[in-house]
Amino acid sequence: MTLPPDVEEALSCLPQALARVGHDLCVQWFEPDFATKTGMTLHVGTSLLDVLEQGRSLEAVEQAIREGRAHTGHVITRALHQVRVQVKPGREEEAPGAWLVVESSGVDDEGAFSLAVREIARAVGETLEVDTVCAAAVVALVRCAQVRRAEVYLCEEDGAELRRAAVSDLAGGEAPEDTFAPEDDPFRQALALRQAQLGIQRGYGDSLGSIFAAVPLCAPRRTVGLLLLYKEQGSSFSARELELWTAAANQLAVAVENARLLREAKAALQVREEFMSIASHELKTPLTPLKLGLYTMERRLSTGQPLELATVLKSKRQVDRLAGLVDDLLDASRLDAGKLALELAPLEVGQLVAEVVDHFRAAFERPFSVDVPRERVWVRGDRDRLEQVLVNLLENAHKYSPPGEPISVKVERLVGESRIHVQDHGIGIPGADQSQVFQRFYRARNVSHRNFGGLGLGLFISHSIARLHGGALTLASAEGHGSTFTVSLPRMPPHEVKRLPRRVLLLDEDAAQEALAERVLCAEGFDVLTSRAGADALRRATHLPVDLIVLSTSLTHGPAGLFLETFATLPRARPVPILLAGDARPWWAQEGTSLCSRPYVADELVSRVRNVLMQERRRSAGVTPAVGEGAPVGLLPRV
Repeated sequence: MTLPPDVEEALSCLPQALARVGHDLCVQWFEPDFATKTGMTLHVGTSLLDVLEQGRSLEAVEQAIREGRAHTGHVITRALHQVRVQVKPGREEEAPGAWLVVESSGVDDEGAFSLAVREIARAVGETLEVDTVCAAAVVALVRCAQVRRAEVYLCEEDGAELRRAAVSDLAGGEAPEDTFAPEDDPFRQALALRQAQLGIQRGYGDSLGSIFAAVPLCAPRRTVGLLLLYKEQGSSFSARELELWTAAANQLAVAVENARLLREAKAALQVREEFMSIASHELKTPLTPLKLGLYTMERRLSTGQPLELATVLKSKRQVDRLAGLVDDLLDASRLDAGKLALELAPLEVGQLVAEVVDHFRAAFERPFSVDVPRERVWVRGDRDRLEQVLVNLLENAHKYSPPGEPISVKVERLVGESRIHVQDHGIGIPGADQSQVFQRFYRARNVSHRNFGGLGLGLFISHSIARLHGGALTLASAEGHGSTFTVSLPRMPPHEVKRLPRRVLLLDEDAAQEALAERVLCAEGFDVLTSRAGADALRRATHLPVDLIVLSTSLTHGPAGLFLETFATLPRARPVPILLAGDARPWWAQEGTSLCSRPYVADELVSRVRNVLMQERRRSAGVTPAVGEGAPVGLLPRV
């Protein structure tokens, strides 16, 4: 089809774009500026359906072209622009088809935009209450601009969810927009790219569909939410509209961010006041008796009287209490600064629990029970920090439980995870307080400063340490029925556990034989402990479990015997098997205890050690050791 050149020049001066399509909707001709005017890119010989979104509105245009009748309506392009289309059937003497007159339906009324922006600015100037500002903004948008509905969604503090803060009160009745789906692409892209995105709201009204804009609320450092604008059917958003509404949304975002900063400042001031009140009380509590104790000691020394040990011990306890308070404050400060470093190393959870509980059992007149699985539970952790967590939980359980009530600690071995449960039967925590107990300086409502001391930092620090280990600290409680705190930690992968060396305690009164056995076992990859380093070294070395004791049957009550007795007093999570080295089983050994020859033969020693360890692994995994069952296996009980 050929048209005079001057006709094409005349068409370029018009806002409407002209195209010709056949009866089959294939494009026959379009003016050169068609794409510039409409945003639709056409190609001769291709179908009109390739550039338009499916829907009732497109079906109406298609039917009019095929039936050769006039039609006017709005359709949505694949680029999500809404355009107005007029169908003009061709004359009967021409080939079947129709002329299409296409024009953009966007509106650029800057006066309306300016009025809406002024309304938002006025609301921001009057208050920093977030929901009030958002409500004023959506009402201004509906009144001043050509939008049917406006909504504001704000990101929650953790950024995981969106909360609807305001919706235009001029929108009447229920609408599909009430079921907001933040996982939809336009919403997700607007938040991720910090740019306005267009989408189609289908199924509203007469189901022709309409266009909405998701405009991110971009504060200087983060995206705080979304502004959603829904157009009336038959109109679309122009580029200028999106530019201006983005500017308005950013102004609203600044107001939201300022309100958040104001809330945080008020909360920080409140925390500071609470801290000053609690800290002054808690620090004064040990200082008063400490001052009196020092005054008493000074007076007795000045008069030549002897000091009483009880006075010194009381003063020492108050110093320890002050040191603990200061340590908690330092840990909280390090956590805030991100400077609480961990020294991670393989750690057996059952052994750690047994040692910590043993200290509490010795210090307090209260029943403690320990339940650990037969199979060892290995994690990569900072021993001192995880011990700090357990001590905090056990101290709380003891503090908030009536005298004589039992406290139980259970280690649970799950797939890929280990759990430590600390359960008490104390006062419990009210349900309204349970979501806040891991915040700094927080004290539950049923806890008084007079009856229960502390800064309220223990659970905050413990929760933070668990998270730094890749785990969690959770709570299950009911007021008046006690609490159960659970520390969850990721377990070491099995292939890493297999590479850990087996630990053997070697006790022999003959230094030459002991050195020979140590050399042989070390060559086979075992970690060997001996009595040469002394009892103190043994206490430090046995923070990890000992897998086996190799014990000479001729052991006397010399250093090695004292060393063995020291080992027997250390807390153990599980029984430790014994391999006796000698010609015959002595009277003090249990029947069936394994034997190996001595003087040591390298191959036999290694074979017997591996055999005993294999038998121990094959013991029934379902048997759980009772409290105090960690003594060596193979010795007769003491008489």
